[in-house]
Amino acid sequence: MSENVEETKSIGAVNPIFRQWQSVGLMLGAVGMIVLIVAGFSAISSGDPSLRKAFWSSALYGYIFWLGMTLGCCTLTYLHHSIRAHWSLALLRIVEAGNKTIGLMFVLGLVIALFTLNGHQVYPWADPKVYEHLHRNKQLWYTSWFWAARAIGYFAFWFFTTRYLNRSSARQDEERDEALADARSSRAAPWGVIHVVFLTLAFTDWLMSLDPNWFSTLYGAWHMTTQLLGTIAMGTFMILTLRTRKPYSDVVSPILTKDLGNMMLGFTMVFGYFTLSQFLIIWSGNLPEEIAFFVSRFRGGAVLIGMGIILCQFFLPFLLLISGRTKRTYTYLRFVAGWVFCFRIIDMWWQTVPFLRHNPLDARIFIDIAAILGIGGIWAYFFFKHLRERDVIPAHDNRLLEQKAKFEAHSHA
Repeated sequence: MSENVEETKSIGAVNPIFRQWQSVGLMLGAVGMIVLIVAGFSAISSGDPSLRKAFWSSALYGYIFWLGMTLGCCTLTYLHHSIRAHWSLALLRIVEAGNKTIGLMFVLGLVIALFTLNGHQVYPWADPKVYEHLHRNKQLWYTSWFWAARAIGYFAFWFFTTRYLNRSSARQDEERDEALADARSSRAAPWGVIHVVFLTLAFTDWLMSLDPNWFSTLYGAWHMTTQLLGTIAMGTFMILTLRTRKPYSDVVSPILTKDLGNMMLGFTMVFGYFTLSQFLIIWSGNLPEEIAFFVSRFRGGAVLIGMGIILCQFFLPFLLLISGRTKRTYTYLRFVAGWVFCFRIIDMWWQTVPFLRHNPLDARIFIDIAAILGIGGIWAYFFFKHLRERDVIPAHDNRLLEQKAKFEAHSHA
């Protein structure tokens, strides 16, 4: 009886903190959304197309970043159930809570799409004057109804597949039936492949098409990599912040943090490789329709931010994570994880806003901040709500507990 009571206490030990974080998210979301709504009404009532375009650039930036976090959680969900690794098991409940926000992101995306397509303030191809000058194949692809139908298809796939995997995992916690894990693995692998295709098409539709004449064959893979990097960084930061509280205190060990640090290092290296490859290929080709992406970001303050991203999102994390001491020291790794996550926010701003604003660092940058806080606060509210519903360490798999027990036994020997 005492063991059951202790187990219940362990399961709920982090819930008060999640409740506090949920309240903070709601507060930040409310403040950010109020500022965003006021700015939106001001821009729309002004009658100035440039103000409306600047406002929607901010709203789209906030939305795309948090959508990326949701899709990063989806990607890691497919990946975990395909490979069933130790390190991803520690993040499983976190990414399940994240992928459950897909319905929220669909609703927010629907609102943004209705306003932006109707006034063609954001997507140039929605303007008939621009549309008629596009290549015939692009005209077929960027037909408004076809664009909307694809978006609905993407979200439907992500919703139903992750819902199945989440429910199957929860059911295994109760029944301890290993056949459920085998069934998830057989489905998650092909679903993961389809997900990569859909993610590539989605970010072509939602972000690359902000300049319908520009294209990059690495764009989808680049976004998938950075989304995974941001998701792992967020999960690692949360786990290490709560490492002294049950049940995380029962599973966090230098072996686990080494794995999490290595995954952040790996995706940091892939991010650097994809970023450099995209730059070298486009710049050496020197084609007007391709170099427009970098030309708009290599002027004014945006070029300094781009240099800061390379230094702070690649070189600094790479140099820190390549050290074994960083991965063994909880406070060091926690700092790196938080650092990487913060620069993901800045990097997504650099990716999105210059598409729509000639001077990205103008006075309207406070609306960008309101968008990232407003949409992020709402996202965090539902994220922690879902995270509180289940034990944060899956009960059907004891490998993390066994891993720490072996490490402690070896350390004491």
